[in-house]
Amino acid sequence: MQRYLTPQEQQQLLGAAAKSADIYDRRDHAWIRALLHSGLRIQEFSRITLGDAMAALREKYLFIPKENRKGKGQDHRVFVTAALRAALEDLAKIHFEIVGEEKSNLSHALVLSREHGGYGKPMSVRSYELRLKHWAKVAGLRADVSPHWLRHSRAMNIMRSSEAKDPRGITQAALGHTSIASTGVYTKATREEIEEALNQVDAPAGKRVTLSQLRKQFERRAS
Repeated sequence: MQRYLTPQEQQQLLGAAAKSADIYDRRDHAWIRALLHSGLRIQEFSRITLGDAMAALREKYLFIPKENRKGKGQDHRVFVTAALRAALEDLAKIHFEIVGEEKSNLSHALVLSREHGGYGKPMSVRSYELRLKHWAKVAGLRADVSPHWLRHSRAMNIMRSSEAKDPRGITQAALGHTSIASTGVYTKATREEIEEALNQVDAPAGKRVTLSQLRKQFERRAS
């Protein structure tokens, strides 16, 4: 079963959240972008502090200590691309808007809750889940979307678009998988690829592709 968002669905989700000027809606738009461009698990992301984000903007890597990660396997460093930088900058600006620079503290959570004016109180994982479901509904997407889908979407985006010799290795590093076996799931044929292939098979004569050609397409995408 699909547990990721296609590029079109990602744009639908971001487009829905981008329409509001409300500060907490802008916050949601920014953290959704941050998750899509970092591939972090929501538990890891929810523990990022303002200080962590400021350090990442300086050093080009977002540091996630092993104690904040699932299983506590090892530290993880996320490369800050231009898209991730923009999302982190927006989150920092919104943080300052909510609490005021004079009351901000580097140890406070980067993404703040609406409760009590957000003074250093982080959003709970449950709040992330509910807010994402809200925006998924506004965007006309499936109701069972969860923050973890954004992690899978990051992996699928890399596998689709990377021109590296070893896109699976890039995905492993980007997501912080300790074993390449964990990344293997992203090399399987996607729902979109299966639908495209079946449509090609059932196409009118003259527009069909051979089974050998289809197999080669899938092999190229998985290599």
